[in-house]
Amino acid sequence: MRITLFGATGRTGRRVTEYGLDAGHSIVAFVRDAGRVGRRHERLSLVGGDVLDAAAVADAVAGSDAVISALGGAGLEAPGETLSRGMRNIVRGMRERGVERVLAVAGSGVLDAPSGGLRGEAPGFPQIFHAINAEHMGTWRALRESDRRWTLVACPDLVDGARTGVFRREADRLPAGGKQISVEDAAAFLLEQVDSPEFVGRRVGIAY
Repeated sequence: MRITLFGATGRTGRRVTEYGLDAGHSIVAFVRDAGRVGRRHERLSLVGGDVLDAAAVADAVAGSDAVISALGGAGLEAPGETLSRGMRNIVRGMRERGVERVLAVAGSGVLDAPSGGLRGEAPGFPQIFHAINAEHMGTWRALRESDRRWTLVACPDLVDGARTGVFRREADRLPAGGKQISVEDAAAFLLEQVDSPEFVGRRVGIAY
């Protein structure tokens, strides 16, 4: 498949690039700084640009079979609007260019809480994550208001580890007691879900 990847220079994005190329996919990495993409490959194309530039985003997704967003915010307390506005640009560009499938990563605050409501709105949700969770909520809103075939992969603490393939997944909720998932397993799951109908139009929580 031809996959356009946003956030290719981040921890998850680098693994998506690696695993995608190893699986035989072609990766179009949309990046602000091509010099930060350490890998070179005949099936890896680098496209420079800013996800807040709607026209550049539309050009980048043209001709792709799927889009993956592994974008991150600028920081916990002041994350900017890269995630929310960026996703609005992505789904708009996909619609303009006729691309249907999109997957993105978010924090677990966007998932349903066991007691009702959303995890990010629960009384015990840490204050330090409120700003970045609002951006993740913006990502989810842009997806669910679109007419694309979307999946939002919601993760608890993303840690460096190993690609085990052994973890739990649950639609719209975080698996009970889930605290962590490795960057490697999250990246592999994103690629696994590209051509799977299992969680289309859903959030999915993943954790050990």
